[in-house]
Amino acid sequence: MSEILKYNKLEKLKELIESMKGKTILTTKDLVLIILYAQNKPIYGRTLLFKEIFLLYMEVLKDYNDFEIQNPNFIPHHYGPYSFDIAEILNQLEWFGYIQRIGRKNSTSEKFELTDKGKNEIKETFEKLPDKLKKEIKRKRKGWDQLGTDGILRYVYQNYEKYKEKSKIKNKYKDIIWGCGRA
Repeated sequence: MSEILKYNKLEKLKELIESMKGKTILTTKDLVLIILYAQNKPIYGRTLLFKEIFLLYMEVLKDYNDFEIQNPNFIPHHYGPYSFDIAEILNQLEWFGYIQRIGRKNSTSEKFELTDKGKNEIKETFEKLPDKLKKEIKRKRKGWDQLGTDGILRYVYQNYEKYKEKSKIKNKYKDIIWGCGRA
């Protein structure tokens, strides 16, 4: 059964549409494709991929007011921030041939990479981003890759403590408290 929108709801919807004019819309699917596109090499391991997307959203894109960015809905989970939305999107992207997974599933030997179809899908969106943002995404992706899974988990657990509360491995990454030693 269809519902007739009341005038005030219609006005609010109109205001929302007006506020989005001229803004680039980035979906959760775009975030996955952008992080894989930023370096011309795969990401090894599901945990690393999820944390890189988390940091892309939290530290890079979130402050850009020229964009309307779909929230990936990260929650505290077994290995830190996790998004069921991203997990589902990864399955869809693989199913439709935009990405491929190679290696043992759910291991650090599992690699995620864009196919040619995936590169073509995200190229235009990526190229429309401001040059400064493209450079920052590429630089951050390179740094996060260099951290590896252990390094990125340590970084995320230290900087986003609420996401480690349900982690199965949080004790492996306890905070280091530096002291002055003995006097």
